[in-house]
Amino acid sequence: MKSATGAATVRKPNLPDLEQFLYREAMLLDRKLWDEWLGLFTDDGCYWVPLFFEQSDPMEHTSLFYEDRVLMQMRIDRLRHPRAFSQETPSLTSHVVAGVMLEQFDETSGECIVRSSFHLLEFHGEEHRIFGGFATFTLVPADGSFKIKLKRVDLINAGGMHEPLQLFI
Repeated sequence: MKSATGAATVRKPNLPDLEQFLYREAMLLDRKLWDEWLGLFTDDGCYWVPLFFEQSDPMEHTSLFYEDRVLMQMRIDRLRHPRAFSQETPSLTSHVVAGVMLEQFDETSGECIVRSSFHLLEFHGEEHRIFGGFATFTLVPADGSFKIKLKRVDLINAGGMHEPLQLFI
């Protein structure tokens, strides 16, 4: 397809495809399929959980998490390690993804920004923890689907008191 200027354009993704991608990402986290989950990211992909909603730059402010693939892999290795005593009884999680919206789309690169609301229930030992907020994904087209360039998770309870956050949100 060509734009009015003659430049090649990428087909705009439809909402059901974006929803299915986000549902799959959540399912991989809930099933602890870490390698497949990490495979959803581009080589330069990042996972960011700001401390406050208004944060615009992870390098200028403290964040709960700001991880590239190397750090995400380190966390996965730590979660799998037999001496990860905090996960001797593994956490069980359930992600609920809702309100998926395509916020921006670049016709030339195919990059899109997708936003959703979510709830995460974690059960660990005898403790229940609930997290909620908004996830913003910067997605790029890849192999007939998408890859995550950036996953930003804005927790509505980010500033609250938490036990250590070990799992991916």
